Amino acid sequence: MGALPDAPTSLTDWREALARAFVPLDVSPLGEATAFRGRLHAGPMADLQVSVVSSSGQVVRRTPGLVRRSAADLYKVGLQLRGRGTVEQDGRSARLEPGDLAVYDTTRPYELVFQHDFEMLVLVVPRHRLAVRAPALADATAVTIPGASGTGALTSSLLRGLDPRTLRPGPEAAHLSDAAVDLLAACLTGCAGVRPEPAADTVVTAAQRYIDEHLREPGLRPADVAAAVHVSLRHLQKLFERRGTTITGWIRERRLDRCWHDLADPRLAHRPVAAVAASWGLVDAPQFSRVFRARYGRTPREHRAELTAAS
Repeated sequence: MGALPDAPTSLTDWREALARAFVPLDVSPLGEATAFRGRLHAGPMADLQVSVVSSSGQVVRRTPGLVRRSAADLYKVGLQLRGRGTVEQDGRSARLEPGDLAVYDTTRPYELVFQHDFEMLVLVVPRHRLAVRAPALADATAVTIPGASGTGALTSSLLRGLDPRTLRPGPEAAHLSDAAVDLLAACLTGCAGVRPEPAADTVVTAAQRYIDEHLREPGLRPADVAAAVHVSLRHLQKLFERRGTTITGWIRERRLDRCWHDLADPRLAHRPVAAVAASWGLVDAPQFSRVFRARYGRTPREHRAELTAAS
């Protein structure tokens, strides 16, 4: 979306801009409403979205009513760029200085408080992208992740590089989105006290590795995966379900991810879309087109044409 002007902004325009970029939100200015200013830059990055919000002081609320009326199964990652802010959710409060991060969940009420002028980079991540990489994320919302050292500093640095005001669209977006999600998951596990079950995590990691190694096989079945990691199919299904997905769903998502990358690769532009899908085990071309569109909001051909034009 285009940026709002850096000039006095009506609250109605601001709420509509935030709803288009994120989810419906309630906004209350801190100070004179007539002096309220806001500016928003937003851009897609594969199936993620990166935005930079610059504004005067305000309180932003995702109320229970808005949650009920506007379902959105997303995580938002706020990186404080300028000024100070507070993220409140699930009875916790994260105070953010420039460089610090916090995660919050759009399926539950939350509140952001900015007493003075501020700037925040917001990464919007579909739940399934993080749930399987960082279990128990419900315990990590509204927890301050310091950006001064460790994985917090690495994550903060990477997210700063995704600023939509300077990042040019191109075929590398899918790779950057994977890097951002992987680093964020590591950061949450290390910084926010998220601790997966070691034994269960080992089994799931082994299953995911086996799936990645056999994605190209159209006949890959959940039973094959369970047998390969030496657990019952029922047990493995439960382990995946705890992470917000299923074995079949994970296989499909990984295949779609690989197809997304290959369709964005200029070196493979000569290959028919159906051939790309079949190379990753998706041999039913019409069904592939349907699930790809359901997943990414565009057909495989539209995705390839858009990335080709951008590069």
